[in-house]
Amino acid sequence: MTSQSFRTRCALVTLSLALLLPPFEGALGQWSIPDGLRSQASVLNDEQTEFITSGAALEFIPGRQLEHELATRDADSLRTFVDNLMSVAAEMGYDPDRDMGAAPLNLNARYYNDSTMPTPAPLRGLEREPGPFSVHRYLFPQSGIPTFGGAMVAIWPEDLVAGNVDVAIIGVPSNMSSGRRDAGNGPDAMRAMNTIATPDVQSLVKPLEALSVVDYGTFAIDYMSAERNLEHVIDMVAETAGTGAIPMLVGGDTSMLYPGVKGVARSRGDTTFGLLHFSAHPDVERFDDHTISDRQALFLLLDQDIVEGSETIQVGLRGPAVDVETLQWLRGKKVRYHTMAEIQQRGVENVLKRVLREVDKGPDAFFVSVDVSVIDPTQMIAAGRITSNGMRIEEVTRAIRHVCAAKEIVGFEITDMAPMLDLSRQSVIHSNAVLNACLVGIAVRKTGLDPDYVHPLALDHGQR
Repeated sequence: MTSQSFRTRCALVTLSLALLLPPFEGALGQWSIPDGLRSQASVLNDEQTEFITSGAALEFIPGRQLEHELATRDADSLRTFVDNLMSVAAEMGYDPDRDMGAAPLNLNARYYNDSTMPTPAPLRGLEREPGPFSVHRYLFPQSGIPTFGGAMVAIWPEDLVAGNVDVAIIGVPSNMSSGRRDAGNGPDAMRAMNTIATPDVQSLVKPLEALSVVDYGTFAIDYMSAERNLEHVIDMVAETAGTGAIPMLVGGDTSMLYPGVKGVARSRGDTTFGLLHFSAHPDVERFDDHTISDRQALFLLLDQDIVEGSETIQVGLRGPAVDVETLQWLRGKKVRYHTMAEIQQRGVENVLKRVLREVDKGPDAFFVSVDVSVIDPTQMIAAGRITSNGMRIEEVTRAIRHVCAAKEIVGFEITDMAPMLDLSRQSVIHSNAVLNACLVGIAVRKTGLDPDYVHPLALDHGQR
C-alpha cells in the first residue's frame, strides 16, 4: 500500500468516525487554532479557516482530533480533509430547495380528523343525567372495566361539572419521542394495577373518600404525528381544567408535558402558576432537527413564556444532556435546578428541604410533572430514558406528597414509564405510588390538615 493510499484510507476512517460523534461541541462557540499548529493551518484558504475556527467543524469532529489532523497531515491532504467536512456539513444542514419542512400529510384522507374529533354535543344522544358513573359489575369496584384506582368514569365535561369532580385522571398514550419505547401502554398498565387511591399511612386519609375522583378516559393520539397531537391535547386539557377538575395526566412520553402545561395555562388565562419537574433530563434541547419531543418540552414552555423560569424547579438532573452549556442556559432563565451531584454532595434531605422552601416561596399554584427517569433504575426498570444513579422512590413520593398538600395543584403528569420493559410490574407499582402521592396530598389539603400532619395512631402504638 502506498503512503498516499494509506493516508486516503485514514482520512475516510477518520471522517466516518467523526460522523458518529454527537453534535454537541460545535454549539459551544469558536475554536482557536493552537499556537504550535498555526503554520500547518496556514495552508487552508479563508473559507476553510473560517469553518474550523467558527466551531462549525466541531459538530463533526472533536477538538483533540482536529488538532491531530492539523499536526499529521500534509497540505493537500489537510485541505481535502477540511473540504470533506465542509461537504458533510452542507449535506446535513437544512436546504429549503432540497429538504421537506415537514412530513406531508394526505390531505385527501377520507376521515382526516376522525381519531381526534370528540363527538359533537348534538350527536351524543345521552340518555342519562350528567355525572360520573360506574362501569363495574359488582358492588365494589373490583371487577368489570379497569379504571384508575377503581374510580367511577366520566366522559364529557358536563359529567365533571355535575359530579363536582376534584380530580380527573386521564391517559395520554403518546409514544413517539426518544428512549426505549412502550410508553404508550403506560396508562392501561397503571389502570390495571389496583395501587392507586390507597390510604395515606401518614395522615390515614383515604383519597377517594376525601375527593371526587374519576377516570376521564384516554385522549386520542395520532401515532404517526406528534405535531397533530399538540392542539388536541391542549384543547382537551384546557376543557378539563375549565370545569374545575384537576387534570392528572398519565403518559405516554414526556413530549406531552408541553401541551399539558399549555392547556392548563390556557384555561387559567393570566393567572400564573409554577412548574415542579422531577426528571433526570432537563428537556431544554435547542438544536435538534425536530422541535416537538420529550427533549424539547421544557424549552418550548420557557421559550414561549408559558411558564416563567423563576417559577420553575427541576429535581434529579443527571445524564448526557446535563452539560455546562445547558446548566448555564437554565441559570440564564432563572430556573432553580437540582442535580444528582448536589444531592450526593449535600445529602438528599438537605436538598429536598431546599426544594420545598423554593416551592413555599413560589406561586400559590403549581403544576407537578414527574418523568419516571428521576427514579433510580433499581426501582424503575421501565423508564423510557433510563439513567443510572437516581433518586429513591420514597424520596420522590415524600416530596410530591408534601407539595400537593401545601400548594394548589392545577395539573399533574407522570410520563415515560414503558411497562413492557419490566415484566415484574415493579415499575408500574412505583408509578402508581407517585400518582397516589399527589392524590393523597390533594386530599390532605382539602381536609384542612397541615402538609406534614401525622395521625397519632400511625406514629405510635400507645403501649408501654
